[in-house]
Amino acid sequence: MLQDKPQSTHVDGFIEDGESLDQVQPSTTDAQVEKKLVRLLDYRLMIWAFWGYFANGLDRNNMPNAQTTGLSEDLHLVGNQYNWALTMFFIGYIILQIPANYIITKVRPSIMLPLIVFVWGAIVCFMALVTDYRGLYGLRICLGLTEAGFYPGIVFLLGSWYTKDELATRTAVFVAGSQVSGAFSGLISGAISSSLDGAHGMRGWKWLFIIEGLIAVVIGFAGFFVLPNFPHNTRFIQGELRDMAITRLERQGRSAAITGLNMTTFRNLFTTPFIYLFTCMFICMQMGMGILQNFPIILKTLGYSASFANYMMVPIWCWVGIVIIAQGKLSDKFNAGTFGHRAFHIIGGALFTLVWYIVLVAVNGGNVPIGLLFVCAYMVPPVFGISPIMMTWVNEIYACDRESRALAIAIINSIGNLVPNFVNVEAWNVTDAPAYRTGKITTMGMTAAMVLMCCAAYLLQINKIMVPKPSQQIVDEEMDSKKVPVDQDDDF
Repeated sequence: MLQDKPQSTHVDGFIEDGESLDQVQPSTTDAQVEKKLVRLLDYRLMIWAFWGYFANGLDRNNMPNAQTTGLSEDLHLVGNQYNWALTMFFIGYIILQIPANYIITKVRPSIMLPLIVFVWGAIVCFMALVTDYRGLYGLRICLGLTEAGFYPGIVFLLGSWYTKDELATRTAVFVAGSQVSGAFSGLISGAISSSLDGAHGMRGWKWLFIIEGLIAVVIGFAGFFVLPNFPHNTRFIQGELRDMAITRLERQGRSAAITGLNMTTFRNLFTTPFIYLFTCMFICMQMGMGILQNFPIILKTLGYSASFANYMMVPIWCWVGIVIIAQGKLSDKFNAGTFGHRAFHIIGGALFTLVWYIVLVAVNGGNVPIGLLFVCAYMVPPVFGISPIMMTWVNEIYACDRESRALAIAIINSIGNLVPNFVNVEAWNVTDAPAYRTGKITTMGMTAAMVLMCCAAYLLQINKIMVPKPSQQIVDEEMDSKKVPVDQDDDF
């Protein structure tokens, strides 16, 4: 890693003493090597990550689609049993997510991540065999356990390769895979409800689980052949490409060193305010997705057919994917200067979404006309774009060492996903459809709170208050604070 003190450096020429690596303009050869490296990563890491999260979105969020094709009727779900089935996923999800993202710093991601996708696909296929809520609860917990390491693992891996000018866009493309899966799931569900429901003696929700599970199995198998590991141990990135990958990280101040868990790691995570602010912001962001997650149920409760309810989600989720990528691209393009900070992109998306939740609450007591309901559904997607920008910001704040960065991502994502699903059991209770007034009010308040917490995190960072630091910097600062002033009087 580059030292803080000026030093003489050589990069395809010479650099004057004291000139930082950030100030060096790369040679034509360096630019060509870097372009080749990024293209290779995009073709392998990004394409597989997109399709992996596509399968993740299909298999994690297919419960509303299954609900519209006979799940509750066949399993005799009553009361809050459907909502608890949703929550069971996140119980398993939080148990393994933090240890899984520590493990990924020690093993090869090219083995661990594809294996995760393969196993969860098999579990989803087995969900077609459940006969009551107990079996559904058990497999949903197992699904959460297997999916736990995927999202934070990919976010961590992206941060191990891409620079700050590339990372938000790539993270957004990755996250958009889940939203595109929402559109694809709507097409599958609509087709199943109209043509496969009852075929070979199986209800539509069983076909849904089998088809979407098999998609994940195929994608997971492909990952063993295309996914990279880290810059220092990827077999298909050697020589000048490997040197460039490591140099790019050092130029950004992002450590690739493996230090292991130590007191500095825990100090960076738990004695700084950022982990708490980002976790609470992530909870609020997840709550902001509530209206679209329950949109098929709203339409079906209003009297529309299951096929119509599922088909209507197709253009909405495609639109969400476009919005997410656009927000990530803008965040990378305008990431310099005071008002280009990641925080302002998050605040802008949250405020825009907040306006439309206010409309959903204020108009006709929550029973908004169908036309306005569709308008609001197409206006709230900026809250989805907050997720990749926030995780990019986390990658940048915790750039001090690999373990702190991996664990911060896992903690924020696991708790940030778990809490909303307990809140949603009551806030978005399926029996409150189609108005869902409690859910809309709760989401409105939490979106406003997210804006305030984002402002607090921004002010702390720009004023360098309790920002996570690498181990050696902490040691140096502690030594400096203990130094005894030297008497300057000269006896001679």
